[in-house]
Amino acid sequence: MRNLLEGWCPRGPSIDEAAHTLPAPTMPWWESDEFVGCPSDDWRAALYAWVLTGLTPERRDTKGAGDGLVDLLLRPEQGPPQPLEVLSTIDPAYQAAVPHALALIAELNGDDPPPRLIPVSLGREWRPPLTKKDAATRKRWRAAVERARNDAQTGDLSADTVAELQAVFPGLEVGQWVGEIESGGFKLSSWNAAVAPSGDVPYLDRLTTYLSTDRQAVRHVDKLRREAETLGAERTHLFLLVASSGTWGNLLPTSPSWFTEGVFVAPDGLTDIWMDGGTGYLMRWRREDGWSYHETESKSRDTSHP
Repeated sequence: MRNLLEGWCPRGPSIDEAAHTLPAPTMPWWESDEFVGCPSDDWRAALYAWVLTGLTPERRDTKGAGDGLVDLLLRPEQGPPQPLEVLSTIDPAYQAAVPHALALIAELNGDDPPPRLIPVSLGREWRPPLTKKDAATRKRWRAAVERARNDAQTGDLSADTVAELQAVFPGLEVGQWVGEIESGGFKLSSWNAAVAPSGDVPYLDRLTTYLSTDRQAVRHVDKLRREAETLGAERTHLFLLVASSGTWGNLLPTSPSWFTEGVFVAPDGLTDIWMDGGTGYLMRWRREDGWSYHETESKSRDTSHP
């Protein structure tokens, strides 16, 4: 097992340290109309990029601006602006599956929840329940739910009942009922974040795979290339907001130690990568000198305003 307290990549200035070296802008960019009420992800990326590069951010993909534009531009005093695209690694399939899990629990409880607590958990392989669009599937769904409700009114669910539920909702696990509590009913006791197991694949190899194979990542990198050509930009920035759940949850940058494990190959045309998972470390990659980390000090610092 890797010791995450050792083997760190180089340290760069913290957000506070870098902010103290910045000259006060003549016109504060954060007070411009385009940033007032803008998406929080864009604001976060703009703030960190400005603090660590000194380049003035401006929003490019605004209402009515056109299709296929990057989220932000970083504008130097001289030369062409540099495109920056913001991308979250959240798994849309996982996001869509969570409401299905809650809906299933609501159906199991119905109008008359069982008197005892019945814990339900979701294993790593859990998937959204089968669609109820066709009559045969609706019949299976109703039969599985009704059988589980009936069993729950008298005690534990039988093995056959659980198997029928799992056929409708793969990965669902049902525990034994718990008595002597204030309220009963089926309740989600835990759910898996659907993070794919890392196995023996080093972190930087996994990151390389994500950037080169994930459909959303590839699309955003392609957009950066197109915009760089249009603008005549020499640098392109991809700002990754790394989620702790979903298929790519194993990319959460919990330690700078991960960024010396494995071999990283960036997509062609990408010169700068930023990774922020809310862990206290902002990871930054530059094509000319590789990875570094910057402490965000988010616990003691208010980032709602520069």
